[in-house]
Amino acid sequence: MAPALNQLDKVQVPFLETYWRANSYPTRVSFNGVDETPFPKNDLADLYDHARMALRSGGKKYYDPLREALDSVRGILRSHPSLSEALGMRVGNDEFHVKILNGTSLTWLTQIVAGLLERADYHGDDGYKKAARELGAILDLSSTSSEVDVPNGLDLGYDILLFHGPELHNEFEVQEGLIVKPAGVLSDYLDRGWIRDFVPEEMDWRDWRQIGAVVRPFRWRPAFRRKTEHLEERPSWPPRFEGDALTFLELLSIANQTPILPFILIRGCLHRSAHGLLGLAHSRGVSHPIRQVGRRYDPFQAPPRLQHSSINLAKQAYSTRGDEEFERFAPIIHRLSEALERSGRFGASDRILDISQSLELMFRPKGGRISQKLQDGMAELLGVDETHQDEIRAAIKKVYDVRSAIVHGATDARRKRNLEDRQSAFISGFNLTQQALFKMLLSDAETRD
Repeated sequence: MAPALNQLDKVQVPFLETYWRANSYPTRVSFNGVDETPFPKNDLADLYDHARMALRSGGKKYYDPLREALDSVRGILRSHPSLSEALGMRVGNDEFHVKILNGTSLTWLTQIVAGLLERADYHGDDGYKKAARELGAILDLSSTSSEVDVPNGLDLGYDILLFHGPELHNEFEVQEGLIVKPAGVLSDYLDRGWIRDFVPEEMDWRDWRQIGAVVRPFRWRPAFRRKTEHLEERPSWPPRFEGDALTFLELLSIANQTPILPFILIRGCLHRSAHGLLGLAHSRGVSHPIRQVGRRYDPFQAPPRLQHSSINLAKQAYSTRGDEEFERFAPIIHRLSEALERSGRFGASDRILDISQSLELMFRPKGGRISQKLQDGMAELLGVDETHQDEIRAAIKKVYDVRSAIVHGATDARRKRNLEDRQSAFISGFNLTQQALFKMLLSDAETRD
């Protein structure tokens, strides 16, 4: 295959130049002086189709050298058992169906040839051999149930939950089969257009510092069928993973004390080169929009960082989610993570109400003097000495004084001053409530262990 691809690549140069002169040259793309013009795969596929159709028109002789080189590659492709069965015995037929996951698409050999040359161009040295080896392994997946060593993991796919939050530099595993990655490392699986409606317009694809992804990896196999073969099959979906992913992101948001906003779930993301080698456009499975990020992105300001200690704390708390007591804390986790997200006209007030409601759900005080009972409960839980306990009581009292001003209105000068202290009360109150939440979650788990 590699020598045939090499020969085709050489022969097609003048034909492609003529094609561009008659139509238009590709738009040049550069960034910081580096040429980033996409490989002209679609132009090549169109040129190949022109060459083949010339057999039935007046351009047969002109295209003979190109068609001869192209037919050599097509013949090798036809010899693979998977494609031979899908193409059938019909003379000149190049079209067949490719089924991946729950989707079926029509493709043809010249599209695969163009995809091979695109992948070879990407590899550079020994590109023809590497691309041919990758395609061969992907084709072999369809003819066996045994494991196949697919180069560069092109048989790996992801279900992806994208979120906007603190800057993430390295991936980490939450549990087996659930991984958090910077979205930038998934550029071969994601297209910018898929998320354009959910992030601010100025968030260019080069600045995905605040976009992360919770991913579930999976392996896939293609199936090839004749163009005339139509089978109705019920779709098969893997177990849902987004519930676990959302729970972890809420815990991570609280641990890091920064808002984390999941904005879209995309199932069935494959490597774009796997699609290209099969002659298909890069596509996704099913997507489920969650929300828009809104005006939370500032390209002129350094984004918040995700701390290692926050990751470890969130993972420890997440490991307790199977415990009965975790269900009692679930509304508190929702409240606190949403408190960090709140913005707008009433955001400052609503955050204080989130803190007070979370404290009451934690300690479940009965009767009157709720503020005093919560002050004493938090001081006993978190205080290391009498001075520290007094500081905790004062901070919780401030939260409840501000809450009272919000609920009952700023009816006097004291309550007006309390309303002005909403931000400082929230910061100290959230910090203490966060500590209490994780201490309760983890101490309960240690007691049960």
